[in-house]
Amino acid sequence: MILPIPAIDIINGQCVRLEKGDYSRMQVYSDSPLEMALYWERKNAPMLHLIDLDGAKIGKPVNLPIFSQIIQSVHIPVEVGGGIRNLATFLTYLDAGAQRIILGSVAVQNPKLIEDCLKRSQESVVVSIDSQNGLVSLQGWTQKTTISAVDLTNKLKNLGVMNFIFTDIERDGTLQGVNFNRIQKYLQETEVPIFIAGGVTTLEDVFQLKKLNIWIKGIILGKALYSGALQFEEVQKILQEEEKCSLKE
Repeated sequence: MILPIPAIDIINGQCVRLEKGDYSRMQVYSDSPLEMALYWERKNAPMLHLIDLDGAKIGKPVNLPIFSQIIQSVHIPVEVGGGIRNLATFLTYLDAGAQRIILGSVAVQNPKLIEDCLKRSQESVVVSIDSQNGLVSLQGWTQKTTISAVDLTNKLKNLGVMNFIFTDIERDGTLQGVNFNRIQKYLQETEVPIFIAGGVTTLEDVFQLKKLNIWIKGIILGKALYSGALQFEEVQKILQEEEKCSLKE
């Protein structure tokens, strides 16, 4: 089954959403990320996706105490990301109880760190491929590159990375829907199981992504949930029905 995963993005200790990663286009949805995490747990979310946007921007963790509190308070798996640029930070989050740790910019800037993290816990390593028009963006999406998202993914796959998040920056936080063709093309050229983020807005988006369930392991949901464009229960129901259909077949 494709997992529906609520995102909790944190700036200044608040739960926020950005548009296309633009820090100047921020909307605050809660002053308590912990309460938000507990809310999604009560909604039967199978996992939480926590991002330290402050950390992503400056290159080191800022909201580690909040993340640790959430990890200790919920009873579902948590993945964390944002500003994880060295092995010590990776191990700190691992010791704090994070099931998966998301690495982004270092995949380009320090690939040896990816190798070191894989040696410590291969299943815990997640690389976020943040793509804008097919090219990778770094530093909390503030720095553009000429590196192909497909090429980077295939290189990391050969290193032993098993978990990827593919974020379509052009659609993230815009409520414009998923660019299904772009995602499908990326999957055809990489053939890796991924978690999708960016632009999931309607139930039709969910139905479209469900068709790619052989490759898509999860859908990370952000602004659509917080704005009310999507109801978590409805998304979950669609994805669970898919599983039942598959079992019957």
